[in-house]
Amino acid sequence: MARRQITGFATLEILEEVRSLTALRQAKFKPPPTAILNWYYARVKLVEPAPLGKPRSRDPQDDPYLACALAARAKYIVSRDDDLLALEKPFGIQILEPRELLQRLPR
Repeated sequence: MARRQITGFATLEILEEVRSLTALRQAKFKPPPTAILNWYYARVKLVEPAPLGKPRSRDPQDDPYLACALAARAKYIVSRDDDLLALEKPFGIQILEPRELLQRLPR
């Protein structure tokens, strides 16, 4: 995102989850990630989640990420979540680990 090679998308639900997880783990971060998160929140594009119909992932908490990617017409979902990675390419959206995405970006 910083190099403007990719665009990040989120829904309000996803941003709230990021905020709550960060707040729970705040003590682990030195220094606190406040500046990085503020930068991310300012640049991520908000979308309304697309309807998925039935549950798609083994973990229902992962479906909001699929709904976001579908609404954004994303090419990739970047995740280390095993349940998402197991889906491989739902709706034609490839699920990659962060390292795989970095390898695909032009240098």
